Amino acid sequence: MRNAYFFGLSLLVALLVFVIAWAWGNDYLFFAGYTVVQFVVLATAWNVLGGYCGYVNFGTAAFFALGAYASVALYKFGHDPKLCGGIWEWLTGQDCLVDLTTPENEKLKEFLFAWVIPQSIPAMMVVAALISGIVGLGTGYLTLRLRGAFFSIATLALAVVLQTFVVNWNYVGGSRGAYVIRPSDLDILGHKLPYIQYLCLVMLLLAAVSIAIARAIERSKLGYGFATIRDDELAAEASGVPTLKLKLIATTLSGAIMGMAGAPFPYYIGYLEPASAFGLPYAVNSIAMPMIGGTTIWFGPLIGSLLLGTLTQIATVTISSAVNLLLVGLLLVGFVIVAPNGRAAAPGRVDARAVAIIVFASCGFVIGLLEVVFGLALITASPDTAGKTLAVAGLVVAGLFLVSAYGLMTIQGRSPLLATLAFALSIPIDAYQISLDPVPSTLAYRGLGIAVAVAAVVCLQLKSVRQLYRPRLAAERQAVA
Repeated sequence: MRNAYFFGLSLLVALLVFVIAWAWGNDYLFFAGYTVVQFVVLATAWNVLGGYCGYVNFGTAAFFALGAYASVALYKFGHDPKLCGGIWEWLTGQDCLVDLTTPENEKLKEFLFAWVIPQSIPAMMVVAALISGIVGLGTGYLTLRLRGAFFSIATLALAVVLQTFVVNWNYVGGSRGAYVIRPSDLDILGHKLPYIQYLCLVMLLLAAVSIAIARAIERSKLGYGFATIRDDELAAEASGVPTLKLKLIATTLSGAIMGMAGAPFPYYIGYLEPASAFGLPYAVNSIAMPMIGGTTIWFGPLIGSLLLGTLTQIATVTISSAVNLLLVGLLLVGFVIVAPNGRAAAPGRVDARAVAIIVFASCGFVIGLLEVVFGLALITASPDTAGKTLAVAGLVVAGLFLVSAYGLMTIQGRSPLLATLAFALSIPIDAYQISLDPVPSTLAYRGLGIAVAVAAVVCLQLKSVRQLYRPRLAAERQAVA
């Protein structure tokens, strides 16, 4: 598929997702969906440098925060009674260009506050991309001569330096933070669109653009140059590949996309402080998500972001937001053990069977972990024998899920049958849990588990999927004989 066609298809899918969420009629989908889609953008941006080039970047939070604080600075600039917000005086020593407090400028002030500023998110994203891209270029020029852990430590130091700078920058709130008051809705062609839906739509479109860029890079000469750096940089240099130039392109592009992801964040959260903008979850999740889905393919970050982002949102609703990093850490450790090169069962191109295996193996691993947590909690909390029996059954099924997930990802011969058994056994357990506790959170979590289990049982027994495991199964039988 040509890049232009894929780009158009990506935009259509983003719009379709938005329409489905809008038709659902639940605003929480937009609040949760914004976070998930935001991580799709961050993981895709990280993968440009970390996956394609093999340079692990721990500075995701720095570029994300640059975009967020660029928006805060523009917000303060636009809402200042004097339009230039004091910057012009500081640079030239002259009076401000436009004073919005005077009666003759009242219509200009009304126009800015009612129309331009509420709809300026795309302009803020462009400014954030320019700032973050320039910082990425400068950081790359200074640090890309380092390799391995030394480069990763340098990117981590960048986040610390930028956070110290922001903490001492009073114009954007400094250490006390800054409030950003977003409009309740946006008037688009006479239709009142809630602002959170507008933010989610903007982030969906940005995700579509980011994925299209990543796919175009992977299939271009630029992507082949990135692959030579990842595989053997010394050999690439000896062959005449301009490695430094390619790495600078990667850092600039990666930083720009991360900055664009951070630009709408102050309007989403309403209050921005250094601790939230430079948060650890951005650095950890942006690495974990490509690792789960695959770092050498464009759809790897997409799969990992959707799975891990959805998991964290479910954990926030059903358990607590405090367990998010714990779940991310467990998943990251598990997938690093299974796929130490950041790649699972997927080939170097889009293959429906490989994507299905990655999705269901990841779902099985996630469901197994959650069943362990819920099972242990139910054993200690349930006063009756039936509850404890159900908890033990859940732990047994959780063990099947974890073992089968490892087998699916490592192409073990009998793993499709084992995974099918685990998913099939989980269906009556989830149904019984719904009957015991039919609250909305249980219905959402267990209902999603049943839907995934039914799809997995059907998919894993397809002849085309089982064919992937027959060569390994034949080899195992021959070894036993």
